[in-house]
Amino acid sequence: MQKHNLLILLSGLSITSLAQTITVRDNSTRELLQDVVIQDKNNTQTKTDIKGTANVSNLLKGDSAFVYQFGYATQKVLITDGVNTTVELSAKSVNLNEIILSANRKSESKIDVPYSVEIIKQKDIEFTNPANSGDMMQNTGHVFVQRSQAGGGSPSIRGFEANKVLLVVDGVRMNNAIYRGGHLQDIMTIDPNMLERSEILFGTSSTMYGSDALGGVMHFYTKNAQLSSDDKMLVKANAMLRYATAVQEKTGHIDFNLGWKKFASLTNITYSDFGDVMSGSTKLNGYTNTWDRNYYVKRFDNRDSMVKNDNNNLQVGSGYKQIDIMQRFHLKTGEHLAHNLNFQYSTSSFVPRYDRLAGDYSGGKLKFAENGYGPQNRLLTAYTLNYDAKTLMSDNIKIILAYQKIDQDRITRRFQNTNRKTQMEDVSVLSANIDIYKLIKEKHEIRYGLEVTSNDVKSTANFKDINTNIETPADTRYADGGSKMSTAAIYVSHAWEVNDHFVISDGLRFTSTSLTCNFKDTTFFKFPFTTAKQNNQALTGNLGFTWKSENDYKVSFLTSTGFRSPNVDDMSKVFESAGNTVIVPNPTLKPEYTYNFELNLSKVMQGKYKFDITGYYTNLTNALVVRDFQLNGSDSAMYNGSKSKVQATQNVDKAYIYGLTGGVQFDFNSNVSFKSVLNYTYGRYIDTKNDTVIPLDHIAPIFGQTSVIYKNKNIDGEFFVRYNSKKASADYSPSGEDNAAYSADKVNGYMPSWFTLNIRAGVNLTKNLRLNVACENITDNRYRVFASGINAPGRNIIISLRYKM
Repeated sequence: MQKHNLLILLSGLSITSLAQTITVRDNSTRELLQDVVIQDKNNTQTKTDIKGTANVSNLLKGDSAFVYQFGYATQKVLITDGVNTTVELSAKSVNLNEIILSANRKSESKIDVPYSVEIIKQKDIEFTNPANSGDMMQNTGHVFVQRSQAGGGSPSIRGFEANKVLLVVDGVRMNNAIYRGGHLQDIMTIDPNMLERSEILFGTSSTMYGSDALGGVMHFYTKNAQLSSDDKMLVKANAMLRYATAVQEKTGHIDFNLGWKKFASLTNITYSDFGDVMSGSTKLNGYTNTWDRNYYVKRFDNRDSMVKNDNNNLQVGSGYKQIDIMQRFHLKTGEHLAHNLNFQYSTSSFVPRYDRLAGDYSGGKLKFAENGYGPQNRLLTAYTLNYDAKTLMSDNIKIILAYQKIDQDRITRRFQNTNRKTQMEDVSVLSANIDIYKLIKEKHEIRYGLEVTSNDVKSTANFKDINTNIETPADTRYADGGSKMSTAAIYVSHAWEVNDHFVISDGLRFTSTSLTCNFKDTTFFKFPFTTAKQNNQALTGNLGFTWKSENDYKVSFLTSTGFRSPNVDDMSKVFESAGNTVIVPNPTLKPEYTYNFELNLSKVMQGKYKFDITGYYTNLTNALVVRDFQLNGSDSAMYNGSKSKVQATQNVDKAYIYGLTGGVQFDFNSNVSFKSVLNYTYGRYIDTKNDTVIPLDHIAPIFGQTSVIYKNKNIDGEFFVRYNSKKASADYSPSGEDNAAYSADKVNGYMPSWFTLNIRAGVNLTKNLRLNVACENITDNRYRVFASGINAPGRNIIISLRYKM
């Protein structure tokens, strides 16, 4: 259904003299463009290769043809004999028809699907220059990102966060059995420098992706090793150096590709050193001094002392280091058969939990001398087979076999206590995916497949006296006898292009999940059980309708169901939350289900003005929320020497979330454009026992971003405003996940509104060398994002140099 309709692309055409070959570049980034279509009036086509070059000797001479690619303004060219020529295409902001990959795990036209999808391309990543993938998501204006520490970033989509948003990298689900319902930092293990593109799929997506895809899916596509298009070896290299003032960031990156006709290799390495975060000095209305970093802990003569901070805007104890490595191999063994090997490894230094180090006090003293993760390791190895020969049952078959190993250790030590507690979580995940695609009579697209996963969780813990090095047992975070979680699923989805203006999409998925947690040692907590087991099945589906007119309008309606099975974190976790609260296991949990309805409207006027609005309503049954609980008949328990209120993850009868997302994009001319997006979400759960309606956690306040963008030959720039409304006390969830203790009102919760003014620009110094400069938070505002435990950076000047060959 990926139809190219040239009539939608012919505004503002220019005439260019064309030789027998043509090389096509992006006119601002100078990037060579692959798969650009050149078509004459007889509909004869040719495409540019990996070097951005196309041979046009087969096209009509002395006549006009069109050069076009999705996302760029079309150029009209005159085909004549002569020397080789370069054509430069200008990127367009206003566009309805782009290619997406994530909605049905297969490339298709965005205008055909009923889902809302945001695309982040490689050139967008390079221009916005994010320090990490959390920043990359925040830069879209569509995703809310919470932070408990500088080395953290927990994305929220449509009121869902953490284990209710699915992360996928190269077709492999990252969500594992210990993804928690609080705030997650796992997105930080994905290096944005290794990405070719990312897609954000909004709304319930369980038909194609299974459990956890309640708020949506973030699918990360890494760069692939590229084969040569001729007998010469293809050599491509990319190097980048970046420095940022607010965090004293020093990042270096290099990737290089060696490609032959049948085999290619890509190596990607990034090293980052982040210092302590300097928050802003300009306090906005409603902001207090409670977030000053007045004291920090330092040891003198084997004793912890509180040291006065010379600059209370410097958030001492927030810096960390990270290394990301990726190696990919591409082997083509036949006309229709290709193999890919994908190795990814991310490791960090100790990552301090700044919220706990700076925000937790006990008796006028800091509560913790040490608190954080370290190191955090993620290993992925995956083999992908791609077979694209047409058979009776398929046009394309993709098989992915993957192994992941995640090490996530938590290290804590109380102030003036010599016992350091280390809780070690080791997770091994095996998975297999088979995705099959078939086009029938040019009208029906069938996609079907299966997914199998197996999670093995080992949880250990010890105390170690930092003076004597004596180790003693400690309570584990999860069941100490080990936990196993496995899933098996089959799915089928279908799209029917009824006519050029109407598409029907539908699908079903059946998933079976089993979970076992073994509690071997109950010395620390006298649980009334030693084993917790669950077996759950879920049938989910979707039905969508899309009315469209190329580059004119799109109207779509989608209804879909989703689910999330309780995992090891839900059923067996023991964890100290903020505000002297301890979370304990609850083996009686049931899967939560969502029923989602959404309406999307998009309209393009005069090829220059685009308006989008999406309204959605999600109903949850058996919603999993954290609330007060009793352990052995008591509502409190001693934990780490303190009497703490007992809470647990529990099912509630019903919850609901609804919201609106609106956006406008204007192309004033070929150089200047305007873009703005605004997001509103509202969520509540119904406490039938007490006959009350209570705020759901993770519901972001109104947030958005407005930009003015300039693009010209060799230079582009953007001035943008990022903003959040206030989060009122009445909208804070009592679960504790909204982190009222770290807000401006530590008792009732309150987060004032904030805004930042920002500017960035990129300049091509030479054909291969590009300079990027940015100033974020120009007015040096001091603010904190809702539910976060660390202040955002103050005025931040970012400078980077990128070399490409």
